[in-house]
Amino acid sequence: MRYIDKLLNSFDYHTWYEFATSLVPSYKYKLSMVTVLVSVSLPPIERVFGLDGLAVAGLIIVFITELTSGAIASKIKKEPLSSVKLGRFTFKAFFYIVLICVPYLMAESFRAKGKELATVMFDWLHLFMLAQVIIENMISILENVAVISGKDKTHWIKKIQDKINGLLS
Repeated sequence: MRYIDKLLNSFDYHTWYEFATSLVPSYKYKLSMVTVLVSVSLPPIERVFGLDGLAVAGLIIVFITELTSGAIASKIKKEPLSSVKLGRFTFKAFFYIVLICVPYLMAESFRAKGKELATVMFDWLHLFMLAQVIIENMISILENVAVISGKDKTHWIKKIQDKINGLLS
C-alpha cells in the first residue's frame, strides 16, 4: 500500500480522492448522473437510428437551430409565440425521427434474416429519408434566416434555385 501511495505522490496526487476525481471529474461537479444518462443513451440511439453520436448531435443541432430561428423570425414578424407552434414543431420532429428510424430498423431486421434485397432497399430508404429530413429542415432554417435578415422568406431559396438552374442550363 505504501508503494501505491508513493506512486500517487509521484504524479502529484496527495490523496486517493484527488486521483479518483481526476479519473471522474464529473463527480466533483455533481454531474455523474448526467454523464451516466448520456453514456447509457448513446448506444440505443445508434441501435435505433443507425447514426453515431456525432450524427445525432448534428441532427439535434439542426432541430434546435430550426426552432430558435423560427422563434426569432416570429418575433421579428411580431407573431406571438404559442404552445400550438411549439406543438407543431414537436410533432414534426417526432415524425421526422420516425421516418429516420423505421427504415433503419427494417433494414437491420432483414439483414439479420439474410434477406439482402430487402436490406439494400431499406438501407437506401433510411439514407434517403435522413437526407430529406436534413434538407427540409435546412430549407426551413433558410426561410427563417431570410426573415431575420429583413428579406422575403423565399430569398435564399430562390438564390439556390437560380444557382441550380444555372448549373443545369
